[in-house]
Amino acid sequence: MFPISRVTKDPQVRQAELMDTALELFLANGYQKTTVQDIVKHVNVAQGTFYYYFPSKEAILEAILISHVQNMIAEIQAFKPDNILEKLQFFINRFYRLSYLGEPGLISKVLYKEKQGLLINKLWRQTITITNPLLSHILEQCNQAGVTHVIHIDETLCFFGGVMAALLEASSPLEFGHESNPQILRAKLTIAEKMLETLFGASPGSIHLDEPQVI
Repeated sequence: MFPISRVTKDPQVRQAELMDTALELFLANGYQKTTVQDIVKHVNVAQGTFYYYFPSKEAILEAILISHVQNMIAEIQAFKPDNILEKLQFFINRFYRLSYLGEPGLISKVLYKEKQGLLINKLWRQTITITNPLLSHILEQCNQAGVTHVIHIDETLCFFGGVMAALLEASSPLEFGHESNPQILRAKLTIAEKMLETLFGASPGSIHLDEPQVI
């Protein structure tokens, strides 16, 4: 039994500490093998403290994902390009990089190894739902500037998620790894660029996807 602990730290600090520890354990030991007891033991708090912030282990996983997606959104919103097409490209590249090499991408690989298909799908749909309002706003501005010609924005957003999911799958041909051949990866990115240009009604060659670099 864990002793009853008092929440003495700033609530946001404690919550972040639990999330950081959970992420570390999920990536190191796997999602299935990591228990709430493991998380609270590493943070040195009672289980009651964990459940004060999160109703379940899955809830803290979702909170971790949402935190990283919201950070990406804040970065995109702070980006002030010379033209709106640059902002659309910035959005696409940040979305791809986060899902490919960022923490959400790393979590997905762990879940994929554990055959957690339903959970992966749930997290992906949350990512799309959270980012759709910003992408919709950017596309409206692009339409006004005449650089895209999207007639049905809501339907287009659905297909954007499909294109990006296909790109992520194509970028990871190995069971749990990334494409190692830069020429093959570039060819796949070029195909995705053309698909996105068609989807958004943008001019050929107007959208460029950067090769994600491991830092």
